[in-house]
Amino acid sequence: MKQIKFLIAIALVSVIAISCKETKKEEVKEAVEAVEETAEEVKEEVEVVVDSLATKAEDTIKEVKE
Repeated sequence: MKQIKFLIAIALVSVIAISCKETKKEEVKEAVEAVEETAEEVKEEVEVVVDSLATKAEDTIKEVKE
């Protein structure tokens, strides 16, 4: 009887440990996806700003040459 209880206890601890590991992996994957999405948005915004600054710089150079 003690052996059966011991085996059940080990099984429960194993199940809990495995489920905790999977939960952490899922949370990390979700966090990585969120960071990747944010990085893409920031990249697009930076490209727009750089293009805008390049255009303004070109306009300023043309005005100075004239």
